[in-house]
Amino acid sequence: MKKTNIVTPMWEKCKQVLQSGDIVKADELLMQLIFKLADYTSNGYKDDDKIEGVKLEVWKERAWYTIENAGLLDYDPN
Repeated sequence: MKKTNIVTPMWEKCKQVLQSGDIVKADELLMQLIFKLADYTSNGYKDDDKIEGVKLEVWKERAWYTIENAGLLDYDPN
C-alpha cells in the first residue's frame, strides 16, 4: 500500500497531548484519528492492509486502547 505519512504524525500528536494532560484536546485528536482510520476502511482498505508500515487493524487497536485507557469512553467535554 502507498505510504501516506498522515496517520503516524496524528498518532504521535495524540500521545504527546495525552502526556501533557490536556484531555479535551486529546479527545478531539483521537476522534480525528478514528475518523481517518474509518476513511481508510470506507475506501476499501482491509484490516490486513498496511498504512505507513502498520496494519490498519493495529492502528485501530492502538486508538481504541488509548481511548479506553485514558478514560475517554464516557468522556463528555461539555
